[in-house]
Amino acid sequence: ISRSLGAARGAQRSSRARTAMRWSSVAAVGSCLPLAWSCSYVEIPFPRAGRNGTAFMIGRTMELGNLFGKMSYVIETVPTHVSGGKYGYVAPMGVCGYPHLNTKVAAEGMNEVGLTISALALEQSAYEAPLAGSTDIAPEDVVGNILAQCDSVDSALDYLASVRVVAKGLLDKMEMHLHWAIHDPSGRSVVVEYLEGRRVIYENTPRVLTNDPDLTWHWRNLNTYSNLNPTFPHQNDFLQVEAGHGVGSVPRAVGHGWNLFGMPGDSSPPSRFARLFYLRGYALNTQKMTDESDAVVLGTALLNNVFIPYGVVPPNPTKGPGVDRPEYTPYGILKIPAEKKMLIRAYRNSQWRLIDLNRVDFSKAQSWPLEDGSLGIEDITANGRAMEADSAGFGQAVV
Repeated sequence: ISRSLGAARGAQRSSRARTAMRWSSVAAVGSCLPLAWSCSYVEIPFPRAGRNGTAFMIGRTMELGNLFGKMSYVIETVPTHVSGGKYGYVAPMGVCGYPHLNTKVAAEGMNEVGLTISALALEQSAYEAPLAGSTDIAPEDVVGNILAQCDSVDSALDYLASVRVVAKGLLDKMEMHLHWAIHDPSGRSVVVEYLEGRRVIYENTPRVLTNDPDLTWHWRNLNTYSNLNPTFPHQNDFLQVEAGHGVGSVPRAVGHGWNLFGMPGDSSPPSRFARLFYLRGYALNTQKMTDESDAVVLGTALLNNVFIPYGVVPPNPTKGPGVDRPEYTPYGILKIPAEKKMLIRAYRNSQWRLIDLNRVDFSKAQSWPLEDGSLGIEDITANGRAMEADSAGFGQAVV
């Protein structure tokens, strides 16, 4: 392990040397770069086919304004000879093509043993102070280092205890602070935050994460919506009286959906956190998951609920003309750590595409485009089957 850590630290030092020349340019523009405030994360339990126990489907959205119009994404395999660690991994890379700032950052990924980590923005973060003799890493290095070095939540936490995450690097120049959700194939799920210079670890039993404020605030905020109800609202039926003029009995629920009245619908972190928690819970209460496919369907529905169309979350004009861009959802991910599978979809092509890490060759670097230039629409015009009218006049397919 010490040799692997040494190799990784050597790779980190080399990487820092390669990027040092960029910092004068970064410092000039960093204070006006836009931020990613709207990432969402949710876990969905489902029974493992043919096995005892429960697995989890992890849904995550990435939200980020298009930095200076120069931001793009690519999915990459990072082999061990590139990472300098023990494990290869697959990650969607954010590529910033701004002059003098051509770099890649992974905010998400899964390694070849099924450990997965998601980085989400947390403005409240205050990282550790540098310490003489310690190994310091930048926030943007956490995802790649953990995926390359660790095989479980325990080993990830041990790694973070062996280093200090300090305010330096690309994301600090961008004033973009993070917290991390870490999950392994056993189903253990933790969140790591840095608050007031200290590392704070939470066992993530609610299994939801968004952004500011800190995680305990969101947990308490769930109490705000305890009035929501998973059943049709009949609690006020005892008050009913018959009104005239064709109005009927009042009060009564007219139409469906009133059980969710009061659930916030905006794109702020507290609202997204509450929606993911309650919508997932009500869905699971009504229909138990039977397999992985059910979890994919529910995960897709939940990510659709927090999806941000381009233009509805406006840019911050104080950043300067043309600098900040509207925030949107460039990609969504569904991950199954226990199966070592990752589904990913893009903003324009929203068709899920599978990367099965069991079949990935981690001895070589590979890449897949996030957007493939299509909308992922399948033309089924020629696939229609002839119909015959039955005795009731309804059509039946000819088999």
